[in-house]
Amino acid sequence: MKKIKSFVLSIMAAGLLLTGCSKNASQKITVEIWHTYNGSQQEYLISAAEKFNASQEKYEVKVLAQDYSGFADTVYNAVANKIGPSIIFNYGSTAVDYAKEGLAVDIKKYIAEDVKKGDTTMQDIIASLPEAMQTDVKGFENGGIYYLPGCTTGPVFFYNKAIFDELGLNPPADWDQLEAVCKTIYEKKGIPGFHSDGLIDNIQMILMQRDYGYIDVATKKVQFTADQLAEIYDWYAECCKKGYFEFNTVGKYSSEDLATGAVASFSGSCVNDQYITMLTGELGIAPWISSSSGRSFYTGWNRGPIFLARNAKVDRGAYEFVKFFLSPEMNGGWAKANSALSPYGTTEKNEDYKNYINNLPASSALPAVQANLPVSGSFPNVHGGSQIRNILVEYLNNVVDNKMSAKEAAEAAIKDCNEALSD
Repeated sequence: MKKIKSFVLSIMAAGLLLTGCSKNASQKITVEIWHTYNGSQQEYLISAAEKFNASQEKYEVKVLAQDYSGFADTVYNAVANKIGPSIIFNYGSTAVDYAKEGLAVDIKKYIAEDVKKGDTTMQDIIASLPEAMQTDVKGFENGGIYYLPGCTTGPVFFYNKAIFDELGLNPPADWDQLEAVCKTIYEKKGIPGFHSDGLIDNIQMILMQRDYGYIDVATKKVQFTADQLAEIYDWYAECCKKGYFEFNTVGKYSSEDLATGAVASFSGSCVNDQYITMLTGELGIAPWISSSSGRSFYTGWNRGPIFLARNAKVDRGAYEFVKFFLSPEMNGGWAKANSALSPYGTTEKNEDYKNYINNLPASSALPAVQANLPVSGSFPNVHGGSQIRNILVEYLNNVVDNKMSAKEAAEAAIKDCNEALSD
């Protein structure tokens, strides 16, 4: 993160003009949400703030739109100068640097205060997350809770159904089946069977499904060994060299390559269901590989509110708003506004949310994500975690390009990963 710099107050002034002032705003504690959403997401946030404001007399939540360009730096500098937002929406990994610099709020103290008073609302919401996903919330280095998921998405398997049907193939249920399917497609159709649009997620899933582990928070080292990582590198690179997998896209996007027939399938974000128009064949959508080698694990992508420090009264107000925002009715509406799923068991019981899930369009990829939600997992939010994602992909790239052997790349990757964690 950048060092603290002077911040241009006119940005805040411009944001305040977007929301106007409520009649009793001066008597309430102001909580600010800064965001870059538009359309239905922005409308829902504003509506949620209005409902929360009307539900109590102590806090006034203001939803302030900001420019997407430079948003991360704008927020960090503002928070560091104690004039920033109390809430932004992002991934848990974004909260790591704020927490390390003492600029994020650990809401465990508020949860404990609630429980002492007999209010278990937030405790119950968090406890309703899939067990494997709770690392995303509780996996910060000091055990604090600085972030909560708002909604979840994840990778699915997009494939050319016409090709699969012609060759009598089914979507793969494990990695061996993926290789076998792609071998048949390459030999019969002369095109790669698969491309990964999110390679790091695939590497992470294989590590977890083989029970190799990922990050040891206590020792600040990766848990997998060089031999274990080399196995994965060697297998994936060999599939690329044989023509079964395509390592790089032919066109600009994986979705484009599937649509044009350059590849027969890819794993990628469920939102691709909105962008793929098949020029040859027919689009098929299936759950991505969630179990292999006897263990289940699926990488869920969770984006939600991060608690940023302002002062004690405002920080408590931010917590109260998020508790309201993650209530079953409100959280279900937020999932719908994002064309996503709720990861919370508390929300899954809500009738409006059930109606949304049960009436998704036939072309939606969300049912394929939902099928894997029970085994959806996450990784510790620690300093260096983001760098590890880049490191693992970079060294696999070196193996595919014949710049390094799988063993050399794995050894170098682990060294760099451990240095990133201990930095």
